[in-house]
Amino acid sequence: MTRRHRRTGFALLAGLAAATLLMAAPQDPNEPQIGLKISGTAVRKIPIAILPFQTSSSDSSAIRGASDLIRTVISGDLEYSGLFNVLPPSLYNAVTIVSGRVPLRDFAALGAQGVVSGSVGRDAAGIVVEGLLSDSKSEALVAGKRYRGDVALARDIAHRISNDITIAYTGRAGVSLSRIVMVGKVAGAKEIHVMDYDGADIKQITKNKSINVSPAWSPDGKRLAFISYRQGTPRLYVYSGDDGSLRDATPPGSDLCVAPDWSPDGRFIAFSSATSGESEIFVLDVSTGRSRQITFSKGADTAPVWAPSGREIAFTSDRSGRPMVYVMDAEGANVRRLASSGDYNDSPAWSPDGDKIAFACQIDGRFDILVYEISTGRTQRLTQNSANNEGPRWSHDGRHIVFSSNRTGSYRIYTMDPDGNRQEMIPTPFEATMPDWSR
Repeated sequence: MTRRHRRTGFALLAGLAAATLLMAAPQDPNEPQIGLKISGTAVRKIPIAILPFQTSSSDSSAIRGASDLIRTVISGDLEYSGLFNVLPPSLYNAVTIVSGRVPLRDFAALGAQGVVSGSVGRDAAGIVVEGLLSDSKSEALVAGKRYRGDVALARDIAHRISNDITIAYTGRAGVSLSRIVMVGKVAGAKEIHVMDYDGADIKQITKNKSINVSPAWSPDGKRLAFISYRQGTPRLYVYSGDDGSLRDATPPGSDLCVAPDWSPDGRFIAFSSATSGESEIFVLDVSTGRSRQITFSKGADTAPVWAPSGREIAFTSDRSGRPMVYVMDAEGANVRRLASSGDYNDSPAWSPDGDKIAFACQIDGRFDILVYEISTGRTQRLTQNSANNEGPRWSHDGRHIVFSSNRTGSYRIYTMDPDGNRQEMIPTPFEATMPDWSR
């Protein structure tokens, strides 16, 4: 997708007309329901077939290309989610579709629980895409939507269809519409970039040829907080995706700022500042610009992150002699230390359910990603023997973790499942670190 079709901000379907609902998931208990729904984290994958999106013989090569792209992206989205087993097309290539009618019983016989089909055609706005989800056993149309937009939005339309399929089976949005922000090294500078979760459509946010680090998404995905040295010292900035504006949000007297993180309601930003000497944690009221200090220790306190409840903050402190991860109430009281694994713990990140904290732990001279489970006190190591692995952050559905690693020689962005499986690099044209996943 070319960048000229994007708005200045992060809109995932910029220029896309509102989707027309064709048929929602049935609510009447007497109506056919999806044969198998997904709940919990340990689930059996849903076998699903994704058919070619039909086009007309008179359609242009651009329309046919969009059709192929939509099917490919949906397949990648659903497979990546970990919730679906996308059946190989070779399994059902022999199934005949006549006049657009899908023989759902044939797909049920092949083991497909769900069947995705649709069409792509021309429209005044560019293309019109119809996506349908059917249950093969009941032969019911579970859901369908129609989208209109520029042909360049085919990838975004596919992500939207994937998200609707995930919602139909789980009741919750997946990650197909989410974005990842990161720090990319460009011509000696460190600039903030955003991209789709799969690495597509990389967009450079800052272009000040300075050092810009620690980007953090606001809960609504419309703003970014980050630290920039563009004025010489590290200051806190907020970028708005709606209009592309950049605001210096540094509170008076807090020039040396690092590691911002938004509260779950978007009203506050926690950050650390060393203006008075030792690094301490502060909370900024975004609307008023006023800040207050919440830690007062003899050691350095940094890297604050809010719990999903908004009632607690995890952070890194060396108050006991070595940097370790601590948790405190949002007002700064009731400080307690978590696991003391390794020699140096940093970059804590809460899971969306609030029961786990991922963090980077230095073991035998290298950093690895560990997860501490609050309810049990158990710690699990997710990476090992793969150079340095740092800066973990959770996807909003809790099914993935993004992090940076130099296992190939230079730092790149990776994702993995919460148990450490499926560690995969997201290709970027530059060295990349400090990722954060939109919520």
